Amino acid sequence: MGFTSKLFANPDFGWSNKVRPPEHRQIELYTKPRLLTFDEPPLPEEAPLERIAAVARAAIVFEATLDGLYPTDLSLTSWARAKDLPKTTPLEKVVVQLHRVTRLLRLIAFHPHGQVEMRNGVICMGGVIGKEVYYFDITSAGLDLIETMVAYWFFARDSVYPEAYVEWVFAEMFFDLGGEIRRYSDEGRTLYQFRRQGDFNRHFRFDCDNPKSTFEADHVRIDIPAPYRDSARYAIDFYAVLHDVLHIIPVEALKDGKIANADLPKWEARVRKDPMSLPAAFRQKFGRLKPSINQPMT
Repeated sequence: MGFTSKLFANPDFGWSNKVRPPEHRQIELYTKPRLLTFDEPPLPEEAPLERIAAVARAAIVFEATLDGLYPTDLSLTSWARAKDLPKTTPLEKVVVQLHRVTRLLRLIAFHPHGQVEMRNGVICMGGVIGKEVYYFDITSAGLDLIETMVAYWFFARDSVYPEAYVEWVFAEMFFDLGGEIRRYSDEGRTLYQFRRQGDFNRHFRFDCDNPKSTFEADHVRIDIPAPYRDSARYAIDFYAVLHDVLHIIPVEALKDGKIANADLPKWEARVRKDPMSLPAAFRQKFGRLKPSINQPMT
């Protein structure tokens, strides 16, 4: 079959990885038996070994970096090493749980006694390693989330986004990851769950670099035009200069368009040079066309 024929025969063929269709993930609102029926797959399901290998490699880099940040004599594969990581801030607590996930995946994937198979669309990993019995059943979307969390952790370490912002994104990713894990067992048995701060759209953000803000008593009001007040549809990050300091404030942190003055410090951008300047990479985010002089309106 020629290239053009393949394109017509399979509409999923040939797209770049830059395409971002809507995400679809399972959610269980009630505890009930499965009601839907499905066609039999045309071929036996095979575990996505390439994806598992990619996530396992990301796990190695992640764990090695943590080892450099928090030196210890404990082995990377040891459970004691996992428990030895700092867990003071909300972000550190989620990182500890992510470390448990990556450690378990890597341990099973790279051990001679580790087993991987597909059952009913779920990637089932497990094995008896040493004196422990490990289980890790996860969806393909869950694998993608693990790799995404590791990549975001590396990106966020040196980004201008406030730590409170990074914590919120990371917590939402971990919440979604929990929904993709079907079974989990390591030395700590189950993963910890965290109370959500509130709704936050981690999938897509709008960036606004010219918000109108007003200081009122003990808070700041950000003027949001009526068409954009639905924060679920318009998840806006406001790049606001307040008290000569740049802040990045997500709309979800506002209450009726207001934020308390006492809460402003945690939304200060982590800029290194000028407290009101962003890195050069942000120039493209906020690019504008210069209006042409004496051109008729269309």
